[in-house]
Amino acid sequence: MDASGRSMASRRRFIQATGAVGTAAVAGCLGGGTTELNVLTWEGYGTDAIVDTFESEHDATVNISLLSSDPEGLNILESGGTEDYDLLTLNNTWAARHAEAGTIEPLSPDDFPAMENFLSEFQWPFSSFEYDDEMYALPTRWGWDTLTVNTNQVEEGHYDSYEVLWTGGPDGQYTDRMGIMDWPTWNIPKIAQTLGYPPFEQTDEQLDDVFDHLVQMFDQFTAIYSGTSAIRQAFLQEDIVISPVGNFTMSELRAEGNDWVNVVLPEQGGMQWTEGMCLVKDPSDRELAIEFMNTVISPEGQRSIAWEPAAKSPPVNTESFDLFSADEQEALMFTEEGFSAAEEIANRTTPYEFSPMTDQWTDMWEEAKAESSI
Repeated sequence: MDASGRSMASRRRFIQATGAVGTAAVAGCLGGGTTELNVLTWEGYGTDAIVDTFESEHDATVNISLLSSDPEGLNILESGGTEDYDLLTLNNTWAARHAEAGTIEPLSPDDFPAMENFLSEFQWPFSSFEYDDEMYALPTRWGWDTLTVNTNQVEEGHYDSYEVLWTGGPDGQYTDRMGIMDWPTWNIPKIAQTLGYPPFEQTDEQLDDVFDHLVQMFDQFTAIYSGTSAIRQAFLQEDIVISPVGNFTMSELRAEGNDWVNVVLPEQGGMQWTEGMCLVKDPSDRELAIEFMNTVISPEGQRSIAWEPAAKSPPVNTESFDLFSADEQEALMFTEEGFSAAEEIANRTTPYEFSPMTDQWTDMWEEAKAESSI
């Protein structure tokens, strides 16, 4: 997500500005006798609390390059980036895809003693980051993709099920007051679950039913959004009051004091995403890379990656919980229970998997949009 800094900001920003190709080569040209660590990651892992502290403690330079998507990360490493980077951050079953491609190395759980303090859902063995019975990524932060509602405008009991998306509510009162992100691969699994089907792979007959409900759903919507800032603005302006979108997209609004924004958990559950940090194949300094990973999952590191970015999400290490105020916990978890609700939310959501039907889903999504009245 965003990497920033003060004391070494210009140097790190120069590395980022070079793009994802040849980072290590550019870093090497900068001179100096310190060890360098090259990290390909999301926003939030290049904060002062993590990078500046790590650099001073280890006499090392950390070069942060930002990712925009998981496919981009795989592309970079498969195109020679394994020689440029030491660490990679990814989501869910992308760890298995990288492991299969040989772009990352297995990890030893013994190298990460803080894992014993993780939420139980993310302790090893954790299926999303497992491949051939080995651990390939270290959980760092997580969240859930379910249903967001404006609780000032939507009655309690009207968002217990995703069915509201295609019924428009008991009396159709939310018709043309709902919207959706243009994300077929995250929304179709939730629709399939609601209809009683497996979330990541369906039969032809089940797909026909999903398609029919997609058309009904689009008929209820006022807009389809391509960017998260646009859907947040739509909520602020009350253009929409319901959307099947999750905590990562809406956390910024809640943290700004908009307590009416609630990411709820319908009875069917929803999708769960987990970010993890991986060791890229043949890192320049394995021990240093492992130390950086341990810094990220330390209580202070967890506090930093969870709260400092604009898009916020809960930490996995329970030892960090006391570093958050009650208001911050409520903003992160969308409930007054704060982190006390974390285990239930994690247990009731399904770890997202990359589906072999992704292309078919995307085509079906576009066809449903075209057939609907949106």
